[in-house]
Amino acid sequence: MSVRSYGLVLGPIAALAFAGCQETTTAARPKVDAPGVPVSVQSISGAPDQVTAHFAGLLGEAAAERKMEIVPGDKPARFRVRGYLTAQPTEDGQTALAFVWDVYDESKKRAQRVQGESLGRRGGGSDPWAGIDQTIVAKAASESADAIASFLTTAPAPEPKPEARTRTRTAQAEPDKKR
Repeated sequence: MSVRSYGLVLGPIAALAFAGCQETTTAARPKVDAPGVPVSVQSISGAPDQVTAHFAGLLGEAAAERKMEIVPGDKPARFRVRGYLTAQPTEDGQTALAFVWDVYDESKKRAQRVQGESLGRRGGGSDPWAGIDQTIVAKAASESADAIASFLTTAPAPEPKPEARTRTRTAQAEPDKKR
């Protein structure tokens, strides 16, 4: 699957958003419903194709469970999200699946960064992705959705857009000229 294809897959799965120009790290969070804020996931990079596809599907399911409004990438969204996944060995021999989500507001400014990690099984050899199983991918997707939903419930309402000022010319009648 090409990177462009993931964009098509991720658009409808997109469910992540934040605002407030702050950075958060996930911890044990309660599941929070976050209806009514349209969000779109623009990309997920860093992982092998099969991990990205599996993660994207689980992220979409987790977002739906939290009642997030998921919109395709080409539709209006209050927030747009770009994510990065990486697998890395830990000091105790396990493998961690780390995630970072940058959330952008309608004006394309980064409004929030969310990050966290889920621990995988021991080992994996020289390829840390080999230590990442489906359970860890599911946990990371769920934690990502929890962090996003928590933010959505506290995100400030968008400021109304200023109305476009239109200039109207008033035609001034010229007096009839008599010759």
